[in-house]
Amino acid sequence: MARFTYNWGLATWKELYDDGLKPNKYILKKFFNNHVKTDLTWIKEKGICQKITQYAFDNLGSAFDRFFKGLGKYPNFKKKGHHDSFTIDASGKSIPIGGKSIKLPTIGWVRT
Repeated sequence: MARFTYNWGLATWKELYDDGLKPNKYILKKFFNNHVKTDLTWIKEKGICQKITQYAFDNLGSAFDRFFKGLGKYPNFKKKGHHDSFTIDASGKSIPIGGKSIKLPTIGWVRT
């Protein structure tokens, strides 16, 4: 979900910029939540946290901030299996860890 959201945001950012507009992460996040997310039924599955999409847009925004300041290259699309990651927000609660498993909010126990 995080990769899909990031890649959608990057493609939309590029398209808007080519049309002469100045996009930012807040515009993309608002459009995604109000229009795109409602059309895709698989996003509404149980276990997909809304915070995952929020952090994907935050990461995209910081990537463009680094690019515009000259500290990094233009952001690339994320590929499956290459440095896969996402961010979980547990709302200040601790995340239980047991052996080789971790309990993620709304998802449950996941083996690592």
